Amino acid sequence: MVTWRIDGGERRRRVEARRRKTGEFPLSLSYGAQHGYVCQFVPTIETTSRSDATAGSLVDLLDPVRLTAIGVDLHAEALTDGVRSSTWAEYADAAGRLSAVFADLGVQPGDRVAVHLTKSVQSFVAVHAVLRAGAVVVPLDPLAPAAHVAPVLLDAGAAVLVTDVRTSLLEDVLDAVGDVVGAVVRPLADAPVLADGVVVEVLADTIAASSPRVPVQPHPEDAAYVIYTSGSTGAPKGIVHTHASALAYAHGAATLYGLRTDDRLANIAPLHFDQSTFELYAGPLAGAAAIVVPDPVLRFPASLSRLVADQRATVWYSVPYVLIQLAARGALDERDLSSLRWVLFGGEHFPPARLADVMRRLPAARFSNVYGPAEVNQCTFFHLDDPPGDDERIPIGTPWPWADVRIVADAGTDGTVTDGIEAVAGEPGELWVRTPTMMSQYANRPDLTDAAVAEDPDGGRWYRTGDLVVERPDGLLDFLGRVDNQVKLRGHRIELEAVDAALRGIEGVAEATTVVERATDGGTTLGGEDRLVALVVTDGVTSEPVDPRTVMAALGRRLPRYAVPAAVVQVSGLPRTASGKVDRRAAHDLWAAHPDR
Repeated sequence: MVTWRIDGGERRRRVEARRRKTGEFPLSLSYGAQHGYVCQFVPTIETTSRSDATAGSLVDLLDPVRLTAIGVDLHAEALTDGVRSSTWAEYADAAGRLSAVFADLGVQPGDRVAVHLTKSVQSFVAVHAVLRAGAVVVPLDPLAPAAHVAPVLLDAGAAVLVTDVRTSLLEDVLDAVGDVVGAVVRPLADAPVLADGVVVEVLADTIAASSPRVPVQPHPEDAAYVIYTSGSTGAPKGIVHTHASALAYAHGAATLYGLRTDDRLANIAPLHFDQSTFELYAGPLAGAAAIVVPDPVLRFPASLSRLVADQRATVWYSVPYVLIQLAARGALDERDLSSLRWVLFGGEHFPPARLADVMRRLPAARFSNVYGPAEVNQCTFFHLDDPPGDDERIPIGTPWPWADVRIVADAGTDGTVTDGIEAVAGEPGELWVRTPTMMSQYANRPDLTDAAVAEDPDGGRWYRTGDLVVERPDGLLDFLGRVDNQVKLRGHRIELEAVDAALRGIEGVAEATTVVERATDGGTTLGGEDRLVALVVTDGVTSEPVDPRTVMAALGRRLPRYAVPAAVVQVSGLPRTASGKVDRRAAHDLWAAHPDR
C-alpha cells in the first residue's frame, strides 16, 4: 500500500499560501523539511513487473531513466490511435514541449488546465504535459454541449483550455465562461479560428518550436486531476485526486492485473471517465503501451474489434455495454482476438447471460469484475473462472489488498466511524472504504466532502460510497443498488434529480421525474440495455401534448448525451409520498403500466 504522513499542518498551510502568492514551488521533498513539515510517501506495493521501481509521482511515469530501469525500449511504441503512433521517447518529448508552452502562458503549479480533446495520441500527451507543468488536469467531454462544459470550466477556474473541438462549440463555450479562459491551445491546428483579442490562441507550430524543460515535481498530496460528475442539483461535482492517490491506484492495478512491458492496453473509456486512469497511469507505470480508441471507432463495434485485433491488444477495460455491443455487432467470428489475455469490466451491472456470451466468444481471456466509485477508482474485484449461469448474480467480489471496507447498516448522526452501526452477516448496508487511492476532496464543496467522508478516531478517512451491498455466506460482496437516486448507465454516473431539474426547465413542462427501465423489466428496451424514461406533466397553459422529440432536443442542449432519456411520456400527474415528494418508485410502477410502454 502507499502511506503518507503530514506534520506541522498550520505551518504547511502558511507555506502553501505563500507559494500561491509568490509562485515559489518546492521542487523536492526536502523543501518541506526545511519549512517545518514532513511529507513522507512510501510505496510498498509488491509487483512482478518492477513498475514501482522509482515513480514518486505521476510526473515520473514518462521519465526515460525510470522507463529504461524497468526494461522499456524507449524506441518501442508507447501510444497509437490506429492512425498516429508515438514511441516512449517521442511521448515524453511531446509532453515536454507542450508543458513548456503552458509555462510560457503563465501556468503555475496547482493551476487547473482543461483538456477538451477527442481521443487520440495527442489527448494522452496533453494529460501528461499538464502534469509535467505541475498543474492539475481537468478532462472535459468533447462531445458534450457548451451548457454542460461551461459550468465545469467555471467551477474549476481553468484559465487554459486544450482543445480540438469544432469552432462553433468552442465559441459557444468561450462565450459562456466569459474571461475565465485566457488561452486556448489547439495542438492539432495550423490556423487560428478565433477572432483577434478574444483569447490567446496557441497552434501546433508554436508547440513544435518549444523546448522541453525540467518538469515540476509535485508533493504527493498535491492535486493531480479533477474528474467532474453531475451533482444532485445539476451543478458539477469535481472529484479531486492527488498524485499520491492516483499513483496508489496505478500501483494496485499494475500489480493485481500483472501489467508488463509487452502489454498493449485498449483504452476504451473517454478521458473524463475514471476508467481511463488505468491506461493513463497504470499503463506507463508498468511500461505497457496504450491503444487509444478514437471516438468514431467506438460507435461501430465492427470497427472497434478490427482495431483491437490489428493492434494486438492484450488487456481490455470497459463498461459492460461496450462488450455487449462487441459480441452482438462486432463481427468477432472474423477477428483474431487471441492476444487478449485479460478483460476487465465495471461501472454497471453485467447481465449474466450477456457476460457468458462474451466469455465464450473470447475464450483466451480471463475476465474480472472491477468495482469502485471514481472517488476511490477501485476497491474490490472478482475474477471469473467460468461463464456464469443465466440467473447467477455476479458479485463485486472482495476488497483488493489496498483497501479496507465496512458495511454500515446505520451511519448514526455525527458522521463518524464510531457512531456508525455495522451490518450483521447477510444484512444490507452502505459500503464504506478506507484506501490510499481515495480522493482528497470534492472541489470547492467542503459540505459534500464532509458528508461523504467519515473520520476515524486516529484520523483515518472512510469514503461513504452510497452503494448498498451485502456480504454473502461465501464472503463475497453483492451490489444491491444506490442509497440515493444516483444510477449508472453505460458506466456513466447520472443523478436522476439533475435530469428532473433539466426537464422542469423546458417550456410547457410543469412537473417531471425520471425512472430507470431495467433490461430485466421486460419492457421495450433497445438492445436489451437499461435506459432512462422521463415522465412529464404539462403546465396547463397549452392544450398541446408534449412532443418527445422537442423535449429530448432541449435536454440535449442541457445534458450530456448519456443523461438524455430514451423516452419521454406525458402523464396526468406524478405519484407523491405522504410528505408531498415525488414517489420515484411509484412513478416507475406508473410507467410499467403505461399503455405506451
